[in-house]
Amino acid sequence: MSSILNDAILIKVGPRGDFLSRNTEWDESSYGNVRQIFITHGNAINSIQMLYDFNGNLALAHRHGGDGDNFVCINFESWEYLTSLTGYYGPIEHKGPTVVRSLTLESNRTTYGPYGREEGIPFRFNFQTGVRFGGFHGRSSSSFLSAIGVYVKTMAKHYFRPDPPRCNIAPRLCSASTELSDPSSSSPFLQ
Repeated sequence: MSSILNDAILIKVGPRGDFLSRNTEWDESSYGNVRQIFITHGNAINSIQMLYDFNGNLALAHRHGGDGDNFVCINFESWEYLTSLTGYYGPIEHKGPTVVRSLTLESNRTTYGPYGREEGIPFRFNFQTGVRFGGFHGRSSSSFLSAIGVYVKTMAKHYFRPDPPRCNIAPRLCSASTELSDPSSSSPFLQ
C-alpha cells in the first residue's frame, strides 16, 4: 500500500509478527523525524514509544504495548537517521501468542540493541539508497508489541493512476490515529 503525504510518496512495508490478531493496530506515518525511541523489554519487546520532531516541535506518541523488566531510551542526534530495523518474532511459550521477541536499530552513526531475546523468526527492514525511513506501524496488546512494520519514503515525485490516497493530516498530540482522503485529479500525475 502506498500513500502521499506532503508530496512524499510513502510505501507501507510489513508488519512482521502477529498481524492477524485482534490486538490494537497503530500507525505513525506522518509524525516527522524520530528523536528518541523508548523500549521496554524482557524475554520479548513489551512496548515501544517514539518522540518525534515535527517541524521543530517535539511530540511524544502513544506507548504501544505494556510494562517490561528493562527500559532503554535511544537518543538520536539531529543529523542521525535510521538505516535498518531488525528483529525476531514468535511465541514466548509453546503455543503462546506471537510477539516481537527482539529489536535492533541501526543508524548512520551506530547500532542500538539487540533488545529482548533473539529467538524465533528473523526479519529485517533496510533503508538503502533511494529510500528513507518514513514512520512505524504495527499491533500491540496490553502486554507486548505483537507486530512492527515501517513506512519508506521514495525518491519518486510522480505516480501513475490509480492515485494512491493522500494523507491530509497533521499529528495530533492527543491521538495517534490517521485519516485518509482520496484526491480527484484530471492528470495522471501528481501536480
